[in-house]
Amino acid sequence: MTARNIDRRTDNILIGAGEVYFDLHQDGGPSGERYLGDAVGAQLEIATEETTVFSGSGPIAAELARVARSVSRTVTLTLHDISLENLALFTVAEMKRLDAAAPVAGEPAIVRPGRWYQLGGADRPAGVLRLATPADKAAAVAAVTVASTAQAPVTAVQAIAAGRFAQGATETEQKGQYIVDDERARLFWLPPDHELYDARDGIEAGTEVQIDYTPADGARSQVQGALTQVIGAFRYIEDSAGGQGRNIYAPRCAVQPAGPLTLLDGRASEQQIRLAVSMLEPGGGRPALYIDGQAA
Repeated sequence: MTARNIDRRTDNILIGAGEVYFDLHQDGGPSGERYLGDAVGAQLEIATEETTVFSGSGPIAAELARVARSVSRTVTLTLHDISLENLALFTVAEMKRLDAAAPVAGEPAIVRPGRWYQLGGADRPAGVLRLATPADKAAAVAAVTVASTAQAPVTAVQAIAAGRFAQGATETEQKGQYIVDDERARLFWLPPDHELYDARDGIEAGTEVQIDYTPADGARSQVQGALTQVIGAFRYIEDSAGGQGRNIYAPRCAVQPAGPLTLLDGRASEQQIRLAVSMLEPGGGRPALYIDGQAA
């Protein structure tokens, strides 16, 4: 007779799957749980440290006691969803809301032939996303203007964005000092040996200029790095492929990156965000970790 036959029990063999949520605390309180997206991995790790007490008498010290002095509980997550919110958690940063970009007049820049310049200026250090789509060739040519104290505004070469209007160099390109990439709001300062370069007095290497343009950026969110601690509550809701699942809740956690974010790897795999969610003492005599069963 075996223990299995005597106990009449059924082993709960679990094949884990589920959903992960994080409630980012704002002003010291909850703001609502956000689903972190598809998680390819979630591991709960428990580590303890202890002090060993040995006897002080006798020729050989004997172990008298082991006293636990610390415990740490950490969930390591691997996420597929490369959202701005998840990137903010990974980079220990904050989410900021940007208003729609207004037309810009007089943005200062310096002409550096052979180099790219990202439009945006001091108001948008990371740059505007795109420029307003010109309605026709004439509007495209005049969409971005550059001026200096010695030269009236000059327009751009529209070689990059030109294909949307017509075919052939004579219809889509004109000579100038710079090329406009409307889709990414960037300028390329043409070097003198470029086939589309046209010398103009007052617009040359090292010249301080002012740029006028119209962005096409609507209101949007942006991640901005900050020296701050990311605190919130963590929840794992199990949706197991087999067996009786368990739900996990930690009311107060700190989030940190748990490895690099690979930006390029030869297209071998998708990007993944890895986070370490460390469970902290919540205060008020409450437990740092709850593990629940699920309704049958």
